[in-house]
Amino acid sequence: MPRLGSIGAMRRKYRWFAVLMGAVVGLLWLGGWTHLRMDSKGRTTARVASAVSRFDSEMGDTVRPERRPSPDGTPAFPQAETSALLIPTGQVVPVKGATPEDRPRVVILGFDGADAHTVERLLREGRLPHLAELARRGTYRPLLPTNPPQTPVSWSSMATGLTPGRTGIFDFLKRDPRTYYPAFALNEEAPQTFLFGRANGPVAAVCVGLTVALLSWVGLRRTKRRGWRVFLPIVLGIAAGAGAGQLADRYLPYQVPQAVNHRQGKPFWAIADRHGLRAYVIRYPTTFPAEKLRHGFMLSGLGVPDIRGTIGQPTIYTDDASLLAQANEFSLKVELVDVVNTGGRIRTVVWGPRNKLYCDTRRADCRAFLEKRGQPVQFQEPLEIHVDSNARTVTVGYRHQSATLRPKEWSDWFVFTFRVHPLLKLRAIGRFYLIRLEPFLLLYLSPLHFHPESHPIPFTWPPDGSEWLMRQVGLFKTMGWDIDTWTITSGVVDEDHLLEDATWTVEKQRQILRTLLSRGDWDLYVQVFDFTDRVQHVLWRLIDPAHPLYDPARAQQYAREIERSYEEMDAIVGEAMERLPPGGRLLVVSDHGFTSFRRGMNYNTWLVQHGFMKLQGVQATELKTLEDLFIEGDFFEHVDWSQTKAYALGLGPIYINLKGREAQGSVEPGEEYETVRRALIHGLESYVDPVTGEKPVYKVYTREEMYPSGFDPDLIPDLRVAHTHNYRVSWQTTLGHVAPDVVEDNLRNWSADHCSAEPSLVPGILFANWPIRTERPQIIDVMPTVLRLLGLPVPSGLDGRPLE
Repeated sequence: MPRLGSIGAMRRKYRWFAVLMGAVVGLLWLGGWTHLRMDSKGRTTARVASAVSRFDSEMGDTVRPERRPSPDGTPAFPQAETSALLIPTGQVVPVKGATPEDRPRVVILGFDGADAHTVERLLREGRLPHLAELARRGTYRPLLPTNPPQTPVSWSSMATGLTPGRTGIFDFLKRDPRTYYPAFALNEEAPQTFLFGRANGPVAAVCVGLTVALLSWVGLRRTKRRGWRVFLPIVLGIAAGAGAGQLADRYLPYQVPQAVNHRQGKPFWAIADRHGLRAYVIRYPTTFPAEKLRHGFMLSGLGVPDIRGTIGQPTIYTDDASLLAQANEFSLKVELVDVVNTGGRIRTVVWGPRNKLYCDTRRADCRAFLEKRGQPVQFQEPLEIHVDSNARTVTVGYRHQSATLRPKEWSDWFVFTFRVHPLLKLRAIGRFYLIRLEPFLLLYLSPLHFHPESHPIPFTWPPDGSEWLMRQVGLFKTMGWDIDTWTITSGVVDEDHLLEDATWTVEKQRQILRTLLSRGDWDLYVQVFDFTDRVQHVLWRLIDPAHPLYDPARAQQYAREIERSYEEMDAIVGEAMERLPPGGRLLVVSDHGFTSFRRGMNYNTWLVQHGFMKLQGVQATELKTLEDLFIEGDFFEHVDWSQTKAYALGLGPIYINLKGREAQGSVEPGEEYETVRRALIHGLESYVDPVTGEKPVYKVYTREEMYPSGFDPDLIPDLRVAHTHNYRVSWQTTLGHVAPDVVEDNLRNWSADHCSAEPSLVPGILFANWPIRTERPQIIDVMPTVLRLLGLPVPSGLDGRPLE
């Protein structure tokens, strides 16, 4: 038996070496553990601490100013509820001409899509008493939106005081000039390499193997058998390294999902926060991931995805196979089940997040890689459905949760837990709704929201602020597009489903408003409601007798719902007025108005017919869908780019296929570029709808006309088509498809819009509880106005001007 060197001797003579190698291995595994490990709530404490530490270093060490206490005596949010680590301290920066005593507190209520024409009519009819009081005591003006008048575009410009050319948010969609593919413009996935990425296994194998080999050599240094000293450490090192490499390759991901917000510019709440003021920002669009506030609280709005990474994908469980074959532009997840042969006891699944820990699952090679590793492309959880035809009920069961539903009944929240990694669980919430039992089962599951306690990418700041809020108001929707408009637009549910979903959503958001406003420890409070937008999008067909889907019977039942949504808006304003502190300032704004969407324009079809786009082979007839956009899809498959001069993508943009910018550009910069633009402008503005005899195009704008203060020439489209009333870009043009006809009837329940309209035709609203002399305010004027109200310096170089 060889005599092994004692551990004591090793510690004495080789302590430095053991410590060094142990540190290498320890850091490798500890780094993986702290970076990836999440408790059942989905928190990543190490990542949060690192983010706050970086933020502190950027902002400097400061001292927290004295805050106003809440009226109920509770400590100022969120210091009492979260650790000091997550609430960095700050210092009030002195502002000339304003003191904490005379600075008014400011409340801004945003109502997405509140239309100036509708508001003015309802004011005349006496239906909006609180807004009427605001106008009487202060100001009402129509508010000019951005060009284009789209939700993320207008709200981004309002927050920063910059035109869309400078915020970089100019449409819901943008294109990648390298591939011509569309992408979500608000934010995008930007995976962060985890440790060494694909090299995690080899690096772990080398580190562990060398450590074991060298430690073995140290332990065997006194043995008399030279062979043992040489070969045994090598064997042990190889064995340990191979095992460690396999374990690391199996359990360490290659990447960690992250998100990047593309909005440029400094929003007014960030400037207020920098000057030591406390801002609450609730559900403001284009704020995901949640922005770091040293003193305040943010709950992100439009831009927060569902747990599957989409804008919101519902699931329909059905035994109607024809539903799979129907046009599904809005990407409902249809899960086919067998009711008859199972005796009504169905075992199916709930689909969760896609597996993004190793690669981009939108790519075929990634899906093949995951399959080879035995990894799922998309995670799932088992679900049981019991159909009782005699009792006319459906019972849904998941783990210890169950609900028995009759037709047109909702369940309470179900909490789903997806184990996406041995060290990582993600939790989601969703509600079931039984659409009908006969002749086929139709069971609806809402889009899956991230549970407020599961925030791998923060949608509140501080990151655990969603947990604090849940303790105050209960479970709430976390997804940006919080009211499901896709299912009714697809014709699967009726108006009751939409209205009940909207009512539940609005009441929870009003509860949040009451809870946070009543605290009274804020200097600036901002909250945006979107129900006014969603209801009009879908129900406008019932107030427009000329719309192709106008139904007199349904109109009699539901036409008043749009007006009721405005009355709900007025009631919310009344609640804010009651809670406004003495001397407080109240602004009520909207980002755009509305117009009917009767006919859709297929601009790629027009481009093909007029020689600006060339197709090759057989043009695909399958419709493009939201699933193509967010999950996996091909675009422009049959376009011959060498002979294509322009293409349309998004809600109005037209891009020139410019050499040096687009991957397969065919148009020379300079004179040819301008010639193509002039020809497009003339042709589109002259086009007459052969059915109605109307000109659908109000104007074709160049980007220089829209954004004279500047823009990114590689990002901003070369032209934008602005429509007259009753027209919009077709759904398929939005995703780059070439449809059979240039103009088509809009036969979808999504029957009103604003996204591609001429901005002056769809003004929003501006109410204030103080007089404003400016006659024609623009939405970009709100940001400098708010800063002036707060007594803060207005940055130079803004496009907006303070309202006088």
